[in-house]
Amino acid sequence: MKTQDIEYRVQDVTCRGYLVEPKAQGLKLPGVVMYTDFWGLNPRQKKVAEKLSQMGMVVLVADMYGEQQIGNTFEESGKLMHAVVDHEDIFTSRLLAPFELLKRNSNIHLDKLFSIGYCFGGVCSLKLARMVDDLHGAISVHGLLSTKHRVQPQKKMPKLLVLHGARDPMVPQEDIVAFQHEMNACNADYTFIAHGLSTHAFTNADAAGTEATAYNFLADKRSDMYIKSFIFEQFSS
Repeated sequence: MKTQDIEYRVQDVTCRGYLVEPKAQGLKLPGVVMYTDFWGLNPRQKKVAEKLSQMGMVVLVADMYGEQQIGNTFEESGKLMHAVVDHEDIFTSRLLAPFELLKRNSNIHLDKLFSIGYCFGGVCSLKLARMVDDLHGAISVHGLLSTKHRVQPQKKMPKLLVLHGARDPMVPQEDIVAFQHEMNACNADYTFIAHGLSTHAFTNADAAGTEATAYNFLADKRSDMYIKSFIFEQFSS
């Protein structure tokens, strides 16, 4: 496995993503752009990318905050996140730039492009799916489901996998219903899985362990299985 930081420019900001490549052995591999949780591109999220890459995919972790900044407190992370999401032009350009960079990687199969995101990154992954036409699949892991922009019924969506904590207080039932209505209206091929004993951040071993956010070992391991199956499924009709 090869890992490296990779710099790219977005408007006037230098971003520093994290690229993880398994040994391709001459094969073209699925390419995955990964969006981190709101803590930013920290060592824990790099390990997640390495875990995904071990499944047999090239993973590029987006640097949504620039200069690979990370938050060490909720306040710091919230400030970094809102500096992006509160400005639509910044948010959109920071989403698209790493996806376009990933597509230039010579080891990936351009018909097998995916996005994945955790928490805040789940919002990013679904937003990318609503924006582009060359994404094969998008995954949200304990991500919020609210959005300012719902897709029109004529939009052709990539296949979707949403992994949700059924006890997540940050995702109200009305957001789930609105998301499912949106996807049904455009005939999206989506899979929605709710882990019954899980709250928010169920894959984050560093989660606070409260009623709102807590790590769940089984949900984490099952999610890995769902993700791998989703990316590598090959069905013939």
